[in-house]
Amino acid sequence: MTIDYTLIEKTLTSSDGAAVYAVAAGNPTNQSIVFIHGFALSAAVWEGILKDERLLKEYYLVAYDLRGNGRSGKPADPEGHASSLYAADFDAVLKAFNLNRPIIVPWSLGGIIAADICAHLPPGTISGIIYLNAVPSTGPVIVESGSPYIMGELPSMLSTTDTTAALEAKVKFVDACFSKPNETSARLKWEWLGMVSVTPPVVAALTNSRDQDPGKLYEAVANGLPVSMISSTADTVILTAKVEGIMKGLFKNFTVRHIQGGSHAPFICQKDEFVEALIELASATLSQKTE
Repeated sequence: MTIDYTLIEKTLTSSDGAAVYAVAAGNPTNQSIVFIHGFALSAAVWEGILKDERLLKEYYLVAYDLRGNGRSGKPADPEGHASSLYAADFDAVLKAFNLNRPIIVPWSLGGIIAADICAHLPPGTISGIIYLNAVPSTGPVIVESGSPYIMGELPSMLSTTDTTAALEAKVKFVDACFSKPNETSARLKWEWLGMVSVTPPVVAALTNSRDQDPGKLYEAVANGLPVSMISSTADTVILTAKVEGIMKGLFKNFTVRHIQGGSHAPFICQKDEFVEALIELASATLSQKTE
């Protein structure tokens, strides 16, 4: 069977009128996986994954730009970043591509979206969560989980007055995502730097500081929602060992697959190991998903 690599792009409208950019690839009759990007980036980071033949054989692959990022709307007020709106954006993606109980793969700060989904959408909306070097919710856990290096650069990244310091911090952030930044394609790093720069600092701050109630997430997992994590051992953005400890305390039957020497973005730097871990965990997720 010939696999269709064509990317289908759509610009959707969320419940508050905000634009939501989304992209999909593969056979829509397959089980779907929705990839959720991290802080200040966009669905473009998943481009190579959305074209991966190993995944396309079994799954319908979808990604979208979170509000405040990329090609989606960028509300500059706290009301535009309510937890319910992030859930509404996800729901718009489900409806636009006719997705039935997808697995979600949230990366880095994209991990907090799972709490929005569980808080505001019906139980059973998703089949499972496979966190990727991700944090589970907003609040103190973000500070606890961030590496001292990145947390030290964050104030400069969000500066609205010192543009030179902001640019330097963004370059350091992008470099920190890769195992060997000096050997990473300059074009790729420029693309990522462009994504980070598209998000205004005020908006970037709002995307991860909103109020959340993770109670429904914990309840869903307690009721059988499968949850696992792909964890890179050499991540310089997220303290993955710290996050693993936090999640093991929150979730029963929590499974971790390690990528030894993996970077913050293993889907770029350790792609084969990432895809293998994802296929294994996605299969395990579907074998135990709640009815």
